[in-house]
Amino acid sequence: MKTVLRKSAVQILLGLVVALTLFLPGLLFNLFAETPLTWFELKYLWMFWAFGIVLCACPSFRLSATVLTGLAVLELTQFASLAFTHEYITPFSIGLMLIEYLDVAESTVANSVHFLHVPLVVLLPYLLCLEILRRTWSFSFKSRWFLIFVIAFLAFPLVRIKTHTDRDDFVNFFPTARNPTLVNTLNSYSLYFGVLLPESLFGGTVKHQFPEYEIRETDIPPSPLTVVLVMGESLTPNHMSLYGYGRKTTPFLEEMAGDPDFVHRKGYAAANATRAALPMFYTLQYHPLDENRLRRQDSNLFLLAKQHGFRTWYLSAQNSNCLNGVNLDSIDVMITADTEPELFEREKDEGLLQLVRKVPAGGKNFIVVHQRNVHLPYQANIEHRPAFHRFPTEDLPFEESTINAYDNAVLYADDLYRQLLRELREKTEGPLYVVMTSDHGENLGENGHWGHDRLDLVSAVVPIMFYARGGDGRYLREMREHPPGTHYQLGKMIARMLGYDIRNPAEEDGIVYVNGVASLGRSGYMRFRVTDDGERRDLRVIQSPFAAVEGDKSEKESGTSQSIPR
Repeated sequence: MKTVLRKSAVQILLGLVVALTLFLPGLLFNLFAETPLTWFELKYLWMFWAFGIVLCACPSFRLSATVLTGLAVLELTQFASLAFTHEYITPFSIGLMLIEYLDVAESTVANSVHFLHVPLVVLLPYLLCLEILRRTWSFSFKSRWFLIFVIAFLAFPLVRIKTHTDRDDFVNFFPTARNPTLVNTLNSYSLYFGVLLPESLFGGTVKHQFPEYEIRETDIPPSPLTVVLVMGESLTPNHMSLYGYGRKTTPFLEEMAGDPDFVHRKGYAAANATRAALPMFYTLQYHPLDENRLRRQDSNLFLLAKQHGFRTWYLSAQNSNCLNGVNLDSIDVMITADTEPELFEREKDEGLLQLVRKVPAGGKNFIVVHQRNVHLPYQANIEHRPAFHRFPTEDLPFEESTINAYDNAVLYADDLYRQLLRELREKTEGPLYVVMTSDHGENLGENGHWGHDRLDLVSAVVPIMFYARGGDGRYLREMREHPPGTHYQLGKMIARMLGYDIRNPAEEDGIVYVNGVASLGRSGYMRFRVTDDGERRDLRVIQSPFAAVEGDKSEKESGTSQSIPR
């Protein structure tokens, strides 16, 4: 009995040693990073601990050592990427690394003196762990059946990618700051070897070539200057009284409509879902199939702002995975529901106001404020504010209750706009530009549909609002005379505020693309023409190019789907 208890205790302790080894490189790397890109989540400790226990139960030390060595090698590539490019390694960069391995090796050797900490933060924990396991290998339980669990752990990222409900949108599995580095590493390598490489080797896809953007510096904006992007959530102009909705859901914005410094229009989102739309917005991606924006990141709004001396802020009431596919290196301050869960659990979206108050006055600031409140379940996000429970939601049919809850959430959002603009006008110095839109719209019974997770034109329509205090009057004139009608055009206008002129040789005059719920067109996308009077013409729904392709056809088209309003 004592032997069993002793072996069990040793097994648990050795499992903890392995778990700490898997965590330590990321934690140690933060000592050398200007902007920490990793943080700790307790659930991963339990996962790694369980993996450590079964790994130490394998009958062969050589096999267990091989597994840990393999993980260490993969982590070396991850931290080399973090140190050199300040960004997590992605499936795209893995493919490029394997193709240009000689250049990668040469650059590694040439710059190794500057990044000596990379092998140290990885190899020291792993070597120490291996030595501890070697010395204690005979002290714990052993069974060959535990190999099954080790294989299951290593294969889990790919299995999850292949079976997840979001499997078509592989950007959802890109690295995110909420995960330990090892999880990001395994996800990226699983995506490359399990998805991208098979697609390129065995067909089923067509590579689309897009020209590079022309990024021209126009001027460096003077200080002080504040540029703010307020990214709403599931906000449709169809339920905003500012745009003619019957209920008075946006009284503050209606008052603002009489202000000569405020302009409002409608436009089209880049995509029908948050995690597809936001990477496209922040990287100015025009065509859904243009991978260059995610690969190169040279038109990333945070990067453009940083290059012209802005301090960049990303303040979000949502999780950090909304930034999957966006280079994080140029974000100076990143606060999300992951990093401040208690704040947003307590204050909901009003927690964003507290964070905005902490932005120092003066200087140049580019601030992105990402809201959450107009999101299913709508009523849950405003439970803490009874003043906005104007429309009843209890004991009503689903349709009426849902619409009432949504309208209550819009009322709350309107008040948040009021408080945010007041705060910005009081504390900022110099010109102030505030752009307000939403990641996508929402279906509220149109054609029998609810929510936004489908390819249709209702959930693609978003509000586009702009407020300016001082500064260059051309932006207000542009909003009135030639308003941006899409996320892409709005992003280019923000780039101009930051001192850049972005030109896309592949841009088609009057043509709008709206991606589906999966990035890079993997769940299909829409293409249509918008006339000068705002009418939509020549609508085409293009099925996913990642499905089987017949002959040389690069796009599989279908007629208008039932989800698109006639």
